[in-house]
Amino acid sequence: MGVYDMYRDYLLYGLTICALTLTPLTVRADIFVSGLNAMDRTHYASAYRSFKPLADEGIAEAQNNIGFLYQNGFGVKRDYNTAIKWYQRAADQGLAEAEHNLGVLNYWGWGVSQNFGIARRWFNKSAEKGLKESHYMIGLMFFKGEGTQASLPRASAHFFEAAKLGDPNSQYMLAHMITSGDVESKFKRKNERSSPFDFEFFGSQETDDLTASLALALLALHNNQESAAQLIEFIEFQLDEDNIALANTLYSECIETDYEKCQIF
Repeated sequence: MGVYDMYRDYLLYGLTICALTLTPLTVRADIFVSGLNAMDRTHYASAYRSFKPLADEGIAEAQNNIGFLYQNGFGVKRDYNTAIKWYQRAADQGLAEAEHNLGVLNYWGWGVSQNFGIARRWFNKSAEKGLKESHYMIGLMFFKGEGTQASLPRASAHFFEAAKLGDPNSQYMLAHMITSGDVESKFKRKNERSSPFDFEFFGSQETDDLTASLALALLALHNNQESAAQLIEFIEFQLDEDNIALANTLYSECIETDYEKCQIF
């Protein structure tokens, strides 16, 4: 798989992603936002007091956040069974974050027997609703062959979906997979040959994947995926100054347009 295999372990074994509902509600929005503000200040007991009445009223977003507090032991004693109860109530109402969190618990075997099949079914539900964290987890499962046959094309497809939504872990994994030659990038520069003997043109085509990979790694680092810094150094060693500059341009376009005009996707 190449020189960079050692860096896969960071994401494959050390990461847990749980989804807290951050979207303000139209009903009782002031109380919900108060709970979010308390979370930001790590005043978890206050957050619980804000979310709990809303959860009791059947508001799915608050139910998910109560589950999140119980899962992590924030402001309450950690209790996976109670977390599952609240997640399930929110998931029954179709809340993507709650579906994802049930997937996480089944993936790791927290409060339930570990079951990759059930985990992926929950992740599929939330991924269909556009949750980037779920696309990442599905990609990871295809990458590792967990509960399914390993498939790099299917893994990369989900990483692409999450990466273009701004998920830093998927951006990192894509950059790594492209650098290692596991998959091809979707970026093709729009150069025109000056003549049939323009060999620099052919050379630039061969660097498209590495250029895209560098842009992805820069996005990942921008989004606080710290392992991307080492990958950036590794890729830059293989590119000339012009292609490094192009990668930085591609990266900047993605950031400045909020991924609306992002040639690497």
